[in-house]
Amino acid sequence: MNTPKFGLTLLSVWVLSLNMACAPKEQSTPVPSKSAAVFDTQQSIAELMQWVIDPAADTLWDSVSWVSNEKGTKANAPKSEEDWKALKVQASILVESANLLMLEGRAKDQDVWMQQARNFGLEARKNLKAIEEKNVDKLFELGGDLDHACESCHLKYANYKTETAAK
Repeated sequence: MNTPKFGLTLLSVWVLSLNMACAPKEQSTPVPSKSAAVFDTQQSIAELMQWVIDPAADTLWDSVSWVSNEKGTKANAPKSEEDWKALKVQASILVESANLLMLEGRAKDQDVWMQQARNFGLEARKNLKAIEEKNVDKLFELGGDLDHACESCHLKYANYKTETAAK
């Protein structure tokens, strides 16, 4: 055995070990737990209503109607696959908007507010199902139920006197 070579190898291993021991440790980014999720709820409820919920709901309500006059009755309903797909997007926006209304930082309380937001989401889901089934009559019928879900919440929580009341 060649002692100088062995000593040099031993010294190299020792230096390498020392270098690894003193090197900064890689830090992994901790994954937040589900309960630690933080949501950005800076967009006010009034803005969410004006820019997201109202346009989607109006699209559903305007999608099916019958107009009668002296010339007869004219039906307004989705006609093409593209019409149905567009309605499906709007109904999906409403379903998910119910979840947005229940986020911490936006929910007004954990009782009536949450129940009404869930009810709104359920009514939106029923509309989505009618759209998926391409059921014009059911979609027309469910429009009233969706409107009732919206209005019952507005009666308790909406303050139409000020722009910032719903923040």
